Amino acid sequence: MGKILIVDDDPSLRQVLEIALSNRNHNPDSAADIEGALQLMGRNRFDLAIADLRLGTESGLDLLRRMREKHYYPPVLMITAYADKKTALQALELGARDYISKPFDVEEFLVQVDQILEEVLPRDEELQLCVQVQGRSTPILGNSSKMREVFSLVSRIAPTGISALITGESGTGKELIARAIHENSERRHRSFRAINCGGVPETLVESELFGYRKGAFTGAGQAKAGLMEKADQGTFLLDEVAELSPNLQVKLLRCLQDGTFTPLGATESVQTDIRFIAASNRDVENEVAEGNLREDLFYRLSGVIIHLPPLRERNEDLFLLADHLLERFCKEQSKAIKGFSTGAKHKLRNYHYPGNVRELENIVERAVALETGPYITPTSLVIYEHNAPQSSSGEDQVLGGELSLDQYLEQIDREVLSSALERTQGNKKKAAELVGLSFRQLRYRLSKHGIK
Repeated sequence: MGKILIVDDDPSLRQVLEIALSNRNHNPDSAADIEGALQLMGRNRFDLAIADLRLGTESGLDLLRRMREKHYYPPVLMITAYADKKTALQALELGARDYISKPFDVEEFLVQVDQILEEVLPRDEELQLCVQVQGRSTPILGNSSKMREVFSLVSRIAPTGISALITGESGTGKELIARAIHENSERRHRSFRAINCGGVPETLVESELFGYRKGAFTGAGQAKAGLMEKADQGTFLLDEVAELSPNLQVKLLRCLQDGTFTPLGATESVQTDIRFIAASNRDVENEVAEGNLREDLFYRLSGVIIHLPPLRERNEDLFLLADHLLERFCKEQSKAIKGFSTGAKHKLRNYHYPGNVRELENIVERAVALETGPYITPTSLVIYEHNAPQSSSGEDQVLGGELSLDQYLEQIDREVLSSALERTQGNKKKAAELVGLSFRQLRYRLSKHGIK
């Protein structure tokens, strides 16, 4: 069952909820204030957080904001005695999954908890994929079926020590997945090292990998440990492994087979214990067939193959990623942009991202720098056409006569309804309240537009 955090300044209510959840075979923990809750979240992974809207002098809304700042993503069930529409919608907008009003029946509360856990536990693997890059916690986001498969595979293989081969186009996040495997393994307290096999001149790759002894070549005034030696007991990523020369492939194979390598100029081998992860943006099996990659090396590296889909094949993740990047760059650039305009969303959706997530990151960062208003507009959303052809936004198509006004308004209607459903996690009743429609009106429009 679920690991649940209760955040409430009322000790008697915390005790009642802990007993009720324990009797339901859940694993509850509790905190009396926001700081205590954040400390627990920093040490544990929770499947659900249950927080009171009023926490003494603090607010449950403040907790939601602080959680987002620290990239803690358990779903939140908000408890409130002030169940007015305004505060409830505020909580939902800040990421709360649902709310329940005091006083409430304990059985009703437990049913609501179970319903939320049924929705989130299948995606549990996603929540642990938060990696450290240059001292910053970076979440790997995705709710699409393809990314859930990736998260599930990572969570299963990370503790095992098996080698992995990560494939995918440039910019899909192969190094992030490699780091996620490392940070969810028993080696997470050891070093993570990486080398781009195609980004270092061939004459330097060997010395970078294996190191050298003093006098090994002209200019080697002192010995230097290579990345292999520095990665001992840790994880080593061979990025673009198909770029390695045949000679280096042989030496690497030896290290994979018996855990030894010989630095340049050395007479004795060095023993090491490394978990290898390889990555490539090429068709690796085709590289083997063409003789560019040794077959035995391929089999050693590909204990498990993880394929990362391009962004154009995971459209349902586009705005999840864009919103996260917007929040990140607004913070870095000290701006208060609320979101993307409808026209900007159409422009983002109609582009096919040959540079994948890395290109989306550049586009959003540039847009935040250029935008002067409260929302990102199509004008600030500069997409360089030399990367790939792009479709026009809905606004451009209307002005150019390609769409009728009715068609364009339908597009906007569809976008607003889809956004409302996303923000309320598919709860039609709350989505109807969010957009100012009755439940029947919402159901009619969803049916009209074919939105499931």
